Amino acid sequence: MSADAMEGIWHHVAISVRDLDRALKFYRDLLGFEVDWDRDHYSGEGLSRVVGLSDADAHVVMLKGFGTRLELFKYHTPAGDECGPKRQCDFGLTHFALTVKNIHQLYEHLSDAGVRFHCPPENLRPGVWATYMKDPEGVTIELVQYD
Repeated sequence: MSADAMEGIWHHVAISVRDLDRALKFYRDLLGFEVDWDRDHYSGEGLSRVVGLSDADAHVVMLKGFGTRLELFKYHTPAGDECGPKRQCDFGLTHFALTVKNIHQLYEHLSDAGVRFHCPPENLRPGVWATYMKDPEGVTIELVQYD
């Protein structure tokens, strides 16, 4: 395969959610992502083949912010299964990261709004502050500030 075939840019991360309204309140209203597009009952044979699920039907919202896109899926069918509590060291996606400014102020604001953090921002090395938080679905998000 040629290098040209693999060349591109990062497009989005997708999260399957139990409660789309709660996820939108978190990502759009609290973190400041903007809705790029919103499509309820996104379905059809093509979607079912791509996602590998028979009769897939989902409410899908594409958000944009922090220089990327975040796609939220709320499946109408098939119903999803609970994954159970996930530890940071378990296999699979561990987190995604957002570069922010004023991490300490943002930490206070989000904490006051009820967001769960592992700890306050830590100075990992000179000029780098980071902390992990959980979204309403339990997905880990790193906030990182580079001075």
